[in-house]
Amino acid sequence: MQRLDHMSSTLRSIAVRHDNRPQNHNIWHYHEELEFIYIKRGKGTFFVGDCIQQFSDNFIILIGSNTPHYWLFDEEYIKSDTSTADIQVIHFKPDFVGSDFLDIPESVAIKQVYRFAKKAILFPSDDTRLIYFFENVSAQTPIKRLTMLLDILEYTATQSMLITLVSANYTNPQQQGDYLRMNKILDYIRLHYKSKIQLDEIAHIAGMTPNSFCRYFKQRTGKTLIEFINELRIGQACKLLTESKAPIKEICFECGFHNFVSFHKIFKSITRHTPSAYREAAS
Repeated sequence: MQRLDHMSSTLRSIAVRHDNRPQNHNIWHYHEELEFIYIKRGKGTFFVGDCIQQFSDNFIILIGSNTPHYWLFDEEYIKSDTSTADIQVIHFKPDFVGSDFLDIPESVAIKQVYRFAKKAILFPSDDTRLIYFFENVSAQTPIKRLTMLLDILEYTATQSMLITLVSANYTNPQQQGDYLRMNKILDYIRLHYKSKIQLDEIAHIAGMTPNSFCRYFKQRTGKTLIEFINELRIGQACKLLTESKAPIKEICFECGFHNFVSFHKIFKSITRHTPSAYREAAS
């Protein structure tokens, strides 16, 4: 797999795209361009840096340059003809208005936004100014898109409390060959996380020894394999607790846990709530 190139034309400083299918998103990747995305309709699990985050309708996030990310949309948005997603995506290089842009005094605040974006900035789902921006930018002339993006970045810089998802101690080692290997790993986890994943098998998929795989995976995701899988399973459990009335014990086994006591303990350690309290709070 080659590096994704979101700037399909050298004549455009900003690439704007509207997707109804998540086929462009369900891959692990990173790129020089910042990614500003508004998921008006869609649900799933979002991986960025060392963070695993559930997302649903009206999810707005700004991802910085070369920050690895992966969107795992729920199966209903990938396979179904009735559940279509609504995804507004904007890609732009840090110096999208010129090579000297980041050197001028007026860009100081925007550079600060870029630094926060490397940790992925999560915005409130009801931010009407951001929603207006996404829903109108595609219809604008190229020059108007530039001014609208500058305006919204300045607006972002004025927010007093920016919420970031990636932990402060996450390091971002990158190698060009990561694309194919990481997508093989994540695809395997996606298909098998509900059953017991054997370290030897997934290491073989990655073309590595088990010890090398463990080091590699921790470097790329900031988590051990079991931590990563447990967070994915708990995220799925949260979804089922919210959207279904299935018994909690049934949800435990459906999400890949084979021991209810272990499930209860891990659920509380990740969400800070018991499964029953989580369901009650979400109702």
